[in-house]
Amino acid sequence: VWTSELQGNRITWYDPATGRSGDVTMPVSLSGPRRFLIDARGDLWIPAYANNEIVRYSPATRRFERFPLPVNDAAPYVVRMDARGDRLWIGTGAADAVLSFAPRSRRFTVYPLPSRGAMVRHLAVDPRSGDVWLAYGASPGIAARVARLTPEAR
Repeated sequence: VWTSELQGNRITWYDPATGRSGDVTMPVSLSGPRRFLIDARGDLWIPAYANNEIVRYSPATRRFERFPLPVNDAAPYVVRMDARGDRLWIGTGAADAVLSFAPRSRRFTVYPLPSRGAMVRHLAVDPRSGDVWLAYGASPGIAARVARLTPEAR
């Protein structure tokens, strides 16, 4: 079981089989880890909210790999992976956009949202279609919205 500590700048783990627990400090101070995911290999993909990057942590090797976002001050908030494991989706808190990241090619794609002030707090990827569903609108004056993003063909 893994959790993140926004203010503690770390991720924590608990092994229910052994009762052991511990923590891992993020590679950059004050990075603000948010809503991460664990991929099929067991690696954690962590939005570093205050550091404007996505961080992959491998529990097997205990190593971090950092991927700076191509949009300044985007404030990555949540990540989700598509069913094939070849595209990571990133909801942002300050870019008015959703980003995708292809881990193999290490390329980002930016998808602007139609509303300004949109803070994307939740993402879900439809495993059949690959469509990305998102909820946003936490800024004053921005009504809460649910949107569907249909990415271009791969």
